[in-house]
Amino acid sequence: MDKQIAKHFMIQKNSPIPLYFQLKAQLLELLKEGVFQPGDKLPTEAEFCELLDISRPTVRQAFLELINEGYINRMKAKGTFVSQPKIEGFFFQKLSSFDEEMRSLHLTPSTSVLTSEVIATPEICQKVFANSEQVFHLERLRYADEQPMVLVHTYVPYERFSGIEKVDFESVSLYDVMAHDYDTPIIYVDRSVEARLAPMCEAKLLEIDPKQALMHVKTIAYNKDDQPMELSIADYRGDRNQFKMRLMNRES
Repeated sequence: MDKQIAKHFMIQKNSPIPLYFQLKAQLLELLKEGVFQPGDKLPTEAEFCELLDISRPTVRQAFLELINEGYINRMKAKGTFVSQPKIEGFFFQKLSSFDEEMRSLHLTPSTSVLTSEVIATPEICQKVFANSEQVFHLERLRYADEQPMVLVHTYVPYERFSGIEKVDFESVSLYDVMAHDYDTPIIYVDRSVEARLAPMCEAKLLEIDPKQALMHVKTIAYNKDDQPMELSIADYRGDRNQFKMRLMNRES
């Protein structure tokens, strides 16, 4: 451990405050002061044990609580790192594109198209697009400041959007294309979210550990005639995203 970092730690063994909590509190203080920056690798458990003359379970308990609270994360065979700050999205308050959302947070968005195809309507879409024989399927990996944030599978009824597979969706917004090229603006959406563990494939694309937490978001978008025009299924990195919402009291 670097001597300049080591001098910040002072564990008092005679204190009634548990040793793990002292270590946790001192680590938190260093994070707030910027001694450890997002992405920095922390000293190992063994280094803390040797430096502070405390047991491995004590260090592990401090690390575990900081991991559970989102301050640090452990990467298999690599070590323990300071977490990147979470992106605060207003995904459940207003209807906006991913690019607009990222730019409003002063982040640079980008998109990689993984799949762009016209397919027979899969089972997942049959209830949404009951009368459609084909759908356009778009799979995109979306980035903020060159870091993958979300993997999105999007389906739209192909009969309504014939030829849409020719569009380069790395440079344009789906909703803009629907509104301007097909005279079908999206008026409102129904959106649900649940937590799930990242499968191996999604984890690799999102550059996270397998079985790390994801926010699994399902969206159905409607036109002015209340007809469903889009189904999207998105997996957001749980370590980099949080969604905010405001609930109003009707009596206020």
